[in-house]
Amino acid sequence: MIKTRVETRLRTTVVMMVAVLVACVARGHKSVLADKIPEELIEVTDREVYVEELDVPDKHHHDPSNIIKYNDQYYLWYTQHPEVTNGWEGHIRLATSADGLDWTAQGVAIPVGESGDIDDKAAITSYVVPYDGKYYLFYTAYGSAAELKGISYAVADTPDGPWRKSGKKLLWPSGNKEEWDGVHIDDTNIIFFDNKWFLYYKGRPFGAEPSETKIGVATSDNLLGPYEKYEKSPVFPGHAFTTWVHRGGVAAFGYGTFWSEDGFTFEKTSDWTPRTVGLYCPENFGNGVNNNGVLWGMKVKFPEDRCRYITRMELPVLDLSNLKKTAP
Repeated sequence: MIKTRVETRLRTTVVMMVAVLVACVARGHKSVLADKIPEELIEVTDREVYVEELDVPDKHHHDPSNIIKYNDQYYLWYTQHPEVTNGWEGHIRLATSADGLDWTAQGVAIPVGESGDIDDKAAITSYVVPYDGKYYLFYTAYGSAAELKGISYAVADTPDGPWRKSGKKLLWPSGNKEEWDGVHIDDTNIIFFDNKWFLYYKGRPFGAEPSETKIGVATSDNLLGPYEKYEKSPVFPGHAFTTWVHRGGVAAFGYGTFWSEDGFTFEKTSDWTPRTVGLYCPENFGNGVNNNGVLWGMKVKFPEDRCRYITRMELPVLDLSNLKKTAP
């Protein structure tokens, strides 16, 4: 009799626990990681500031890089596409600013390569890392030889250039159309986190629509690789995306806002996304912790009746400069 009562109570307890779990899911409650998600990532909003210099009526300005500060100047790299484009034509240009508000276009930073080069069709989507006294500009190289898109890099002594292309295939698709990133590796984002380099990139299966694009990650002990792809990639959905060190984890904008404690397992925190964006976050290349947050960056506007252009975005909710804690 006692054993039967105990078993009955146990079954009742299990049923109640399952009911609570189902109720939580139905109400939109998140996983265990949700308890560690920084609150400021749940309701992100921005303010826009128009930048006239980066609005050129007959040229698409797209893919703003992360922003670097050097000699009291901010540096931004971006892709310039011709007015009529399939999205894979274009080259990388540079703009500078003393205050992050008024920008001056400085011309071409990374041109399209010569015939036979790995980037002889396009050199686009830049990301810059200051490291060991030099500057490394990672970009998507598109060549005519194999019709594959992958990641290469150039090197300079200062962000003003001149940039020396490496011609190397840092992270390259295999050519296998069955793999999620087999023909398309694009949009480098690199951060230093957990004592190694995390290279986030996007890919999609052969013949897939842009809306099916997802984000994967590869890691290395060295900035210039070799990089080992994370076997459980992709790690979150997104097309134009960005990642940054946030408190003691990694935050991201993709198809929504995301956060990860370890850089691999991401939890969606919000549906909010600024689409194509580059941020000012020098902590991406520090000790893997960022208690200052992200105050501003640059993003792309997509008007229906004219060329795309780049504007400034301010993120007041992500200002953590007064945060006392070192971890969420």
